[in-house]
Amino acid sequence: MERIYNLTGGILGWNDHAVPDFPKMTAFSLHGEPKNILYRAMDMEKGAYIFYSQVLARHREQEFAHFIDLLARAEEGHARLIYHYYQQEYPEAEPFEALYDSLPGEVLEGGRTVQAMRQFLDEEHDDPCLDIVEMAITIEYAAYDLYRNMADYFADGPMKEAFLAIAQAEKEHMRIAAEALAFCHV
Repeated sequence: MERIYNLTGGILGWNDHAVPDFPKMTAFSLHGEPKNILYRAMDMEKGAYIFYSQVLARHREQEFAHFIDLLARAEEGHARLIYHYYQQEYPEAEPFEALYDSLPGEVLEGGRTVQAMRQFLDEEHDDPCLDIVEMAITIEYAAYDLYRNMADYFADGPMKEAFLAIAQAEKEHMRIAAEALAFCHV
């Protein structure tokens, strides 16, 4: 006799925690010209920079702020790394500073919008340090996963190198965010 089990709401339904709606995430197409894909990747790095800058504006005096500042600066560094590959695909590209300043940065790596992250920051938190640092780890892990998968997707082309380099750099971001946990008083 074969049995079929169904759990409405998935594993969260087991504990009476059903997801009310689909996650509010944004993605981008991997089809099209490499320069467009690289442009979108730079834009997502700018989105992460904007989020970390907003965290700093609200929590600059906190002990964990030093690590958030490192992450913010590293996001711009990643955009520069991507720009290196972007410029190879699009030699007539404007200089990095002009391009970076023009990026809207509305979406972070991992697909969350800056607006949703702003709402997250506006919420009341029992432990802002822990909640923000855990969110940073989540963002950086999503970025690593994204770029690693993009490297696999482009395994037969020159973009593989670009996305592998960025994925490796995202691992360093995860380490920085994890170090910040030591400054959260749990």
